Amino acid sequence: MDTLRLKECILSLNELKKDAQENQKRGLPFMMSSVVIWTMILIMQLINKPVEATNLYTFMCSCFMMPMAFIFSKVLKADIFKKTDNPINKLGFLCTLNQMLYLVIVMWAFSKSPEAMMMLYAMVFGAHLLPYGWVYDSKAYSFAAITETIGALIIFHLFGNVMTAAFMIIMQIVICICLAIDNRKEKTDFED
Repeated sequence: MDTLRLKECILSLNELKKDAQENQKRGLPFMMSSVVIWTMILIMQLINKPVEATNLYTFMCSCFMMPMAFIFSKVLKADIFKKTDNPINKLGFLCTLNQMLYLVIVMWAFSKSPEAMMMLYAMVFGAHLLPYGWVYDSKAYSFAAITETIGALIIFHLFGNVMTAAFMIIMQIVICICLAIDNRKEKTDFED
C-alpha cells in the first residue's frame, strides 16, 4: 500500500471516529448511567444481607444500565442507538459485548467465591473500558480502565466491598467530567 493511499485510509478512519464521537457524545450517557448503577451497588453493599443476596442484588442493578443510558442520551441529545453503517459504532458495540463474556468469570465467583464477586465485577467493568480510549480518542477511558481494574483489586483487599463500590463511583464521576470537557471542547473546535 503506497503512502498516499495509507494517508487516505487514516483520514477516512478518523472521520468515522469523529462521527461516532459526535453522535454518541463519546459514550457519556453510558458513563453517567454507570454512576447511577454503581451508586445502587454501593447501597446494596451497605444493606446488611447475606453475601449471596447482596451479590444477587448487585447483578440486578446492572439491568438498569440501558434504560438509564437511554434517558441520559435524550438529555444530552446523543444518538446512542442510531442504526448506521459506521463500523466504529459497530466496534463500540462489540467492545460492550466483550464485557458479557467476562461476566462469566463474575458468575463463577458468585457461587465459588461470593466474597470476591463484587471485586471481580468492578475489575471486569473497569477493564472493559480500555478499547473506548481508542474508539473515542479519550485518555480518560484508557486511564480509568487501568486505574479501576488495579484500584478495585487493591481497595477490595484493603477496605472491602463498600469502599470498592465507592471508589468505582468516584472514578465514573471523574470519567463523566473528562468526557463532558472533551465533548464541549470538540463542539467549540467545530464551531470555530
